[in-house]
Amino acid sequence: MRADPLRLGLIGAGFIGAVHARCIEQNPQARLIGVFDVNRAAAEAVAGHTSMLAPSAEALLSDPNIDAVIIASTTDTHRDLSRMAIAHGKAFLCEKPLDRALGSAIETVGRAENAGILAGMAFNRRFDRQHSELRRAVVAGEIGNIEMMHLTSRSQSPPNLAYARHSGGMLRDKGAHFYDLACWIAQDRPVRVYAQGACLFEPRLAEFEDVDTAMIVMEMSRGALCHFNFSRRTSYGYDERIEIFGSGGRIDSGTPLPLDLATYKGETIVRLGPHRSWFERLEHSYATQLAAFIEEWRSRGGSFPRLRDGLLAETIADAAQKSMEMGQPVSV
Repeated sequence: MRADPLRLGLIGAGFIGAVHARCIEQNPQARLIGVFDVNRAAAEAVAGHTSMLAPSAEALLSDPNIDAVIIASTTDTHRDLSRMAIAHGKAFLCEKPLDRALGSAIETVGRAENAGILAGMAFNRRFDRQHSELRRAVVAGEIGNIEMMHLTSRSQSPPNLAYARHSGGMLRDKGAHFYDLACWIAQDRPVRVYAQGACLFEPRLAEFEDVDTAMIVMEMSRGALCHFNFSRRTSYGYDERIEIFGSGGRIDSGTPLPLDLATYKGETIVRLGPHRSWFERLEHSYATQLAAFIEEWRSRGGSFPRLRDGLLAETIADAAQKSMEMGQPVSV
């Protein structure tokens, strides 16, 4: 087993790239060796005084002093960068989605598996303690056979239209994380999906065939029914919850409060509301994800999410989008 710190390169120095850089800096088992971003000023800000600025993604991926690379650049670059990493035999962790085109994503997954490298998918929600503990209990059989799953994700406020226009739509952008969670928790995959969506408060999203509110029902191969409800707006903060109902009981992964304090006055009890944003709620999961990636790089234990998990989420997202457009269930 390798004991030296994992020497990492980072491609993409935007918001999520900076998050990954902080996680690397705080983990004694990791070192940030090099950074590349087409925006040099952003790359300089993330690299600081300890990491080199790579002149290109190719230079970073071909550097023999780098063991693995985190791909945190824009969605439209993920396919080419992941294929470049595969060509160089470099382990990598890629933010979702792997590709916007399903056929192309299938080819990339095949290349990675044939190369035999660690090609990880950044499904950070798997590393949230509440969700991972829920999954452990379900896998251990604590609630019997799964009969129903309910997954909720409601953002405090919608993304800006410039981002939403290129995100692939809520059923893909938001949905991918939760389709992955459902399949991971149930250790199953869907056979059919039915989706409905609407623009209830942001009509401009309809200009690029997107919605702000959606409900999706998924039938799993062993018969369990899975329900997702998504919204891009709340009046009370970020809301993310999972409920699993089984033959022997129910288990929930709720919306945690940032501080569990309550004020009692007369007949009123006042508590602090949920986290204000998805990142505030899930920031901790990125550090846990990095630690798990390092462990996977060392042991190749097979528990870290791979590109094929990302491909399954993309396949479900495509089916959900088609279902919403057609107004009828679609086979997965």
